[in-house]
Amino acid sequence: MKYSKDQIIIKITTHSTNKNLVIRIEDNGIGMNKETQRRIFERFYRAHTGNIHNVKGFGLGLSYVKTIVDAHHGKIKVDSVIGKGTIFTLEFPLKKQLMTVGEQ
Repeated sequence: MKYSKDQIIIKITTHSTNKNLVIRIEDNGIGMNKETQRRIFERFYRAHTGNIHNVKGFGLGLSYVKTIVDAHHGKIKVDSVIGKGTIFTLEFPLKKQLMTVGEQ
């Protein structure tokens, strides 16, 4: 919400494949350039906003998200277009069903 000029719209969708639970989070914020997208999950990284310092934070939030996703053996990716918004896609492996005695 702190990176939006207009009223923010956040769309969250989920689905599953045979192997993964997929969570997609999409917004209509200001978007990110390619350099920011490459570094967004680094601890303490903050996108440059020129000489304006009106956005508070320490650059930890998305690094925490990445740590949690990694701990669950998942994947996270970001797609963003400046002026249009950002999409985060998280994938988590589904638990394998345990075989009962006699099944192989």
